Amino acid sequence: MNPWPLRTSIVSGSELSAERRAAMFVLLSVWFEGYGEAYFNEELAEVDHCLLQEDAETGELVGFATVYRRETEIDGRAVGVLLTAHCILHRRYWGSNGLVRAMLSFMLDRVRADSSDRVWYWMYSAVGYRSYRYMPVLFRRHVPDPDTALDPLDRAVRDWVGRETFEQYYDPEGGFVDWNWQGYGMTEEARAISEAKLDSPAVAQFRRVNPRWAESVEILCQARLDDGNLTDMARRWFPRAKKS
Repeated sequence: MNPWPLRTSIVSGSELSAERRAAMFVLLSVWFEGYGEAYFNEELAEVDHCLLQEDAETGELVGFATVYRRETEIDGRAVGVLLTAHCILHRRYWGSNGLVRAMLSFMLDRVRADSSDRVWYWMYSAVGYRSYRYMPVLFRRHVPDPDTALDPLDRAVRDWVGRETFEQYYDPEGGFVDWNWQGYGMTEEARAISEAKLDSPAVAQFRRVNPRWAESVEILCQARLDDGNLTDMARRWFPRAKKS
């Protein structure tokens, strides 16, 4: 029996009701403080896709992820970015990877269906090790990686997203996002969870790439969304559909 009977749906930002937006903000506020509900609603107005995860039995919202689609041309290459602004899951469901798997499956399906030569990326800013860990687990090449030099196109894409999305809060030197907002940051509960696992090798690697995580400084993470960049685990999670 599935210990996490969850139901996932994908909607546009315009389809989110006021009640649903309020429930999303409650989930967000468990982990981040000083965000502001009005600002959160402004963000949601620009969302291209929102993945909602509900308890299949009660209908309670237990998680969500917001995705923004961006396209541009960099150094003569057509580039597309699927940017995840928030990926939030109620703590009692942390043993499930269903939300991230549904989101990446959704992204890869669209990239695989794209017949153009556009280079696609998944990007998000990570303030904690739980977010960053998906990079080394799912992708052969990713940013940040303390042991691999940045590819010039990857750097250019990262800096374009950093400047366009985070403006003056983005630091291109290390790919950091330092909001420096009075009262904004991880909640006490979020910091306590991260600090409890500082001896873990995965957390140690995250601390190498983002030594200021405890100050709520975020780091931009990205990976190319192509099958050649998937790890063996990712290939098992996201197999290509067999041609008939």
